[in-house]
Amino acid sequence: MKKENYISIKTFCERHGVGESFVYSMYEYEILQVERDTDEDMLHIEDLPLLEKMVRLHNELDINPEGIQAIYHLLGQVESLQQEVASLKKKLGRLE
Repeated sequence: MKKENYISIKTFCERHGVGESFVYSMYEYEILQVERDTDEDMLHIEDLPLLEKMVRLHNELDINPEGIQAIYHLLGQVESLQQEVASLKKKLGRLE
C-alpha cells in the first residue's frame, strides 16, 4: 500500500469537521473502503470526493447515515440507467 494514495481517517475528520464515527458508518454501509495500515485506518484518495459529498449531505441537509446509504444506492441506479440509455441511443443510431 503506497502512502501517497491514502489519507488517515483522523486527518480527514480533522480537516472536514466530522467525527470518525461518521466515516466508519459510511464503511459499515459499504459506501467506501477502509484500509488498515499498522495502527491507523486509512481512506483511499479516490474515495475522497464521494466521502466529501456524503459529509455535505450529512452536515448541510442533516441526513442520517441510513438516508445517505439510500441516496448512494439511488445515485448508483441513476448512473446505471444513464449508461443504459446512452448505449441504447448508440444502437438506435446505428439502425437508422
